[in-house]
Amino acid sequence: MSEAFARASQTLLVGDMCLEVAPENGGSVVSLRRGDQILMQGRPGEAHLACFPMVPYCNRIARGRFSFQGSEVELTPNFPSEVNTIHGMGWQAPWQVTNKTVDELHLSYEHDAAASAASGWPWTFRATQTFKLTADELVIHLQVTNTSARAMPAGLGLHPFFPASEQTFLTSQFSHTLQVDDHWIPTNQIVLGAEGDPFNGQPVGGQNIDNIFLGRRVAPTLQWHNQPWKLRLAASNSLPHTVLYAPQAGGFLCVEPISHVPNILNASASIGGLNNAQMQVQVLGIGESLTGSAGFLTLRNESL
Repeated sequence: MSEAFARASQTLLVGDMCLEVAPENGGSVVSLRRGDQILMQGRPGEAHLACFPMVPYCNRIARGRFSFQGSEVELTPNFPSEVNTIHGMGWQAPWQVTNKTVDELHLSYEHDAAASAASGWPWTFRATQTFKLTADELVIHLQVTNTSARAMPAGLGLHPFFPASEQTFLTSQFSHTLQVDDHWIPTNQIVLGAEGDPFNGQPVGGQNIDNIFLGRRVAPTLQWHNQPWKLRLAASNSLPHTVLYAPQAGGFLCVEPISHVPNILNASASIGGLNNAQMQVQVLGIGESLTGSAGFLTLRNESL
């Protein structure tokens, strides 16, 4: 980490829980630790992106284009390897520290007229993040408010990265998954079996997975072999869907709580029988807000 980057970061320390955040680098988490154990960690070359906010939409918009209330929107490409725009604008913008206490950090991002012109997103909005750290948990609260003079479609989510060496397991259960095409755009839904476990009890790094899961039945729990702590992930009702991303032998896992499925702004009346209400795109009137939160709770690892 560079000296300038280190000066810009903010740290919260409660007991042996330590959180480092980079406001000027996408309002993102740099790391979360408990004692010597790393709980969140960015990929090599993206150290500041251990967890970043997705706002004002989640995941991908096909080719960065969509129609909304009679207007055609074309977004500026924001990720060189993608034909789609991805993850919104907040993760690539500087955020401002609005308040800090011993155990809380408050950030804000203003997507003003200049940012709208640069990104192609023809609405202004304000996004805020609150990081609350306790002796055993990190809670992140995210909000987006429409500050423009007309209705705005909106979504939000969080994109955390967790280390996943050999013998790392994720316990989770869902009712459905969405099939995606070669560009990770949903095409159809599939009902999962009785167990609803995407990894079928196998280690995280044993298979490639990058998909959207619906109907979260239990809070996903991440467990590392030979580490003192496991991590339980909880999300608010406004973030009902989950993206799991774990490339084979990639050494990391993403468990992303999101408010709507990818490419919702281009979805037809349904995706394989799943209607738009279930997919949960939100339309915010002038001054209205959408909020969501996620908790990352450390629990003693009984089976080391």
